[in-house]
Amino acid sequence: MATYKNIQTNRGLIKMIVIFIVILFVMAYLGLNIRSIIDSKTFQDNWTFIREGSVTIWNGYLKAPISYVWNVIFIPYIWTPIFNNLTHGQR
Repeated sequence: MATYKNIQTNRGLIKMIVIFIVILFVMAYLGLNIRSIIDSKTFQDNWTFIREGSVTIWNGYLKAPISYVWNVIFIPYIWTPIFNNLTHGQR
């Protein structure tokens, strides 16, 4: 039964690789050059906008609540008990 699950996972990985290769062929057929797209000023401006917006959202809105959940809830109530159970179970 475990072999069947591994085959399904591998099929998904193979499917993603095939899709990626097909996308590259389609882009080549249409004459699109990935390097020229990435080096273009428009792409660079859009990438800078997305990066700066992500940093602003993280620092302004998400960092405090996620840090709270991580430090006050996850570490003491989930991580530490699981880690302690694993280490005590090995003794």
